[in-house]
Formats: sequence, C-alpha cells, structure tokens
Amino acid sequence: MTEQIAVRVAKSFERKLQESGEKLDESVKSILKTHSTATLKNVKTIKKPMPDGRVEVFCYLSKKEVVKVFEERKRLIYDMAQKAQENENIGHCANALKLYYFSMILLSSLLEQNMVYNGMNFTTTLPERINRILSNIRFALVHNKKIAAKEREITVKIDYAGAPVAMLDFTFWDGSNQVSVQGRDGLASFYLLGASAHFKKLQLNIKYARYGARDEYNVIADLWNVVEKPVFNAAKTLDLTVKKKRDVATKAGQLQAQNWNLKLEYEGDIPVAEKIAKATAQFLDIVSSGDKVQIRQKYKNDPFRREKVLNYLTFNHPKPLSKMIPAQVSKSKSGYELRKIRMLHNYRTINKQATEYLVLDFSEKGELIDLNASIAENLYNEFVKQSEFSQDWSKRRQIIKFVEKYRTAYLTRDIKTVDLMFAEDALILIGRKIERKKMPENTVQFHKFGNEPDYEYIRLTKEKHLNRQRSVFKTQKDISLDFSSFDIVQKNNAQNVYGVEMRQSYASTSYADEGYLFLLIDFSERNPTIYVRAWQPNEWSDSSLVRTANFRVFK
Repeated sequence: MTEQIAVRVAKSFERKLQESGEKLDESVKSILKTHSTATLKNVKTIKKPMPDGRVEVFCYLSKKEVVKVFEERKRLIYDMAQKAQENENIGHCANALKLYYFSMILLSSLLEQNMVYNGMNFTTTLPERINRILSNIRFALVHNKKIAAKEREITVKIDYAGAPVAMLDFTFWDGSNQVSVQGRDGLASFYLLGASAHFKKLQLNIKYARYGARDEYNVIADLWNVVEKPVFNAAKTLDLTVKKKRDVATKAGQLQAQNWNLKLEYEGDIPVAEKIAKATAQFLDIVSSGDKVQIRQKYKNDPFRREKVLNYLTFNHPKPLSKMIPAQVSKSKSGYELRKIRMLHNYRTINKQATEYLVLDFSEKGELIDLNASIAENLYNEFVKQSEFSQDWSKRRQIIKFVEKYRTAYLTRDIKTVDLMFAEDALILIGRKIERKKMPENTVQFHKFGNEPDYEYIRLTKEKHLNRQRSVFKTQKDISLDFSSFDIVQKNNAQNVYGVEMRQSYASTSYADEGYLFLLIDFSERNPTIYVRAWQPNEWSDSSLVRTANFRVFK
C-alpha cells in the first residue's frame, strides 16, 4: 500500500501563527508530501536508534488519511474523463485520447480492482472509450503527388465516427525516423522523403499515450515511471497505391488568379473581391517559390509585412497544399479577412509536419496587410455558435484575432509582440499591431481562491519568461506552438468584459513547455483593452488556475 501511495517522499513542517488580541498562538504541523502531489497531514513517526548510529524512522498515518489520497485521485479521474468526453463530442480526438489515457495512469495507482465513482465503473469504461476512438478513426488517401525522385506529398482525410476529426496526432516510420504529423479539421498533409517516397503502404500510429504532455498534471508526471501503463492497438494501414482522382472542373463563383483557383465565399457585396483574389495569388506564388529576394522587393515599402512574411517562410517552411482554395471572406475592422488557406508546416528537427490554416487580412482597398496562423476550425465554429446566443460575435471575433496574432508571434519569433502581449500595463489591439496603454488605477481587483498562486507572483514571472524566450528564439532551429483548449468567458458583473482561458503547448528543437495563458479584455472603448494577463506554468493544477471569476472590474 505504501508503494502505491508514495515511492518518493519528502518530509517538511508547516508553521502557523495566529494572533488574537495580545495572545499569539504558534503551531507546527508535520507534513509528508508524496509523488501524487497529494499532501498527507498528521503523519506520525516512530524513531528507532540503530547499533551503527543510524536512526530508523517509520512513518505511519491512519487509514482515514490514506482514503483521502485515493478519493482525491478518483475525483481527478472523473474530472479528466468528463473533459475527455467533451473533447470527443467535438471531434478533438487528440485531447480526448490524452485525457482518457492520463485517467488510466491514475487508475493504475489505485488499490481497488474496480473503481466505481459517481455510479460509473471507470476500470472498464476508460479502456472501452479509448478503444472506441481508435477503432472509429478512418484514414483515406485523397492526394498522392510525386514532387521529386525521393519526395512525395501525401494528404489524407481523417474521420471519426463519420465526421471530420477536429484534431489528431499520429506518427509514421519513414525508414530513418519516427515522424509526427498533426491533422486539423479532417485533413492531414505530410511529405515522404528518401526511401519512404517509394512505400506502397504506410503504417500510421495514432498517438494516445502523450509522454511529452505528462507534465500537464504533476501527478501524471510523477506516476509515469511508477505504474504499469496500458497499451492499445493504435495502428492504421494506409494504402498508397490508390490512384489519384482527377481534379474537379472549376465551378461558378471561383476566381482564376494566375496559378490558383480561388473560391471566395462571402455575404453581401465586396467591391474589391478581384483585388483580394489577386493579392492572395501573389502571396501564394511568393510563399511557394521561397524566393526571399522577391519578398523583399514585393513588400519593400511595408517593413512590417516584409519581415513577417520572411520570418514565416524561414521558420515554418510552409507549402500551399492545393491549387484549389475555398476561402471565406468577411468584413473586419481593418477591411476584410480571408479564411482559410491550407498550408503544410515542416519542423524537421522535431520530426513534425503539421496541417495549418492561414488567415489573411486586407485593407479596405483590397491590399494584403497581415497574415496569421488560425486557431482550429472546430473552436472557431464553436465561438460562432456561442455568439448566436449571446449576440456578441464582433467581440469574440476580436478575441480570436488577438489569439491568432499571439500564436503567430511565436511562429515568426516576434519577441517585441510577445513582450507587448505579456505586459503588466493594459494593451490595445489596433489593426495589425498591439500597443501599450497605462491601465487606470484600481480598475481591476484580484480575488484569490483556495490554492491558487498569488497574482503578483504570476506577474513577476514575465521577465523570466521573456528572457528564456529570447534565448529560445535565437538558438532553436524549430518552434511549434498550439492551443489544446481555448475558452471565451463573459464577465457577469462588468458589461463588455471577457476572460480568455487557454492551455498552450509549445515544442522546440531541444525544449518543450506547457502552461496556461489568461487574458481579461475590456471592449467598452473603441479598441479592446487587455486589463490583465496571467501566465501560469504547468506545475499548477487545474483547480488552482487563475480564471475570469478571480477578477472584479470597477468602471
């Protein structure tokens, strides 16, 4: 039983002072911390002197205290499984599999053979759900193009239970390395290089164990090498001999722009649609060619756009994945927004190929003024649905734009923008850039609940985070950043104030990190103001996160 509770232990004391009138009471509580991140209190000890001068210490506690530890684990298993089910319902299979598997890691640390909690037998339910997802995921070859003698471009359609998968991670062996691929919105593209370009079949292995994400929960990281981990059949065979289908003829409503067929979908009248199509085609031509001299010449009068396109090209190695581009164009504050252009990002030193979607911003005159990597389409569509109920789409859209700019700042190594987004002062989003602004005093008050970290401590971690990020930007060959969760919460006691709660996953050539980013945004003024930002490293538990409810806004 002791091994199940704690393999590594640390003894400490908790000192408590309490003042009442002129009386000062002091007490000391003995504490034993375990690898489970639970705290065993009121630990008793028996000390026995040994003949060789050592002292043998035996620690023990009541059965009631042991039960508390396992009850806490059961509650966490239940919470994880609930979150996993929510992700499964929206097709976010990557998150669902990770959380179900983490629940099984916790389950393996319990003493009982059948864990029943809130009327559910998790001992049988968890493996059933993992197997259900794995067995209902389908891969279908939709694009198989030979680029060179030893280079082939592959695109697969990914469905779960008959619907497009929102997010899925899988790997394959290319003869030399295990390559990671991330699929989004029902599609995944990747390159076969070297000997693998001649493969007739490819074995795809769906990721479910997620070793790299174990630090998301301290208890999972601590238990990872302690408990016996379950193994599932996650292999899928992809037949690469399927003949490529002929391209569908151009349909009405599409715009032929040089080398690209653009199908622009929009409501109402956009007088500069032709200009937007032309600017988009020119941008795609430049990205496809990889010609940096051409980029400098094309955008010589716009340093912001020139540097962003160059950095995007240099650090992400993007390739457009289709000549046929269906895109949605809509009115925005700065002009027009075009979503979404499917791209393939290639990060060779971390053996990762990711399907991404670009969002292009245009001026009122139809000129390209900015580009950003989009959030996942399932999240975007979810926010659209939420806005139908709350009738606040314009505000949610600005939040999405801010988050996409934040993500792209990392992908393009724009430390100046990252600095602004992590500033203690209020921030303003104006067009394609972010500016500082002094936050009015006493506008926001922070209220700590339970075991949450102190907000002032979180604020003071900014410089440490930025210094580390500057070093990473300079030394790392590849950097990939994404969000595994993203919630927009309206503040009840302050009109036009929203909280943004995101879990960020980050990987680079020699370093990986996870954490939570929280933003409190006020839309009362013409330009949205970021009142609060809180960066919370991965060592804090989900129950200790700073959230929208922690703040009161006085206006």
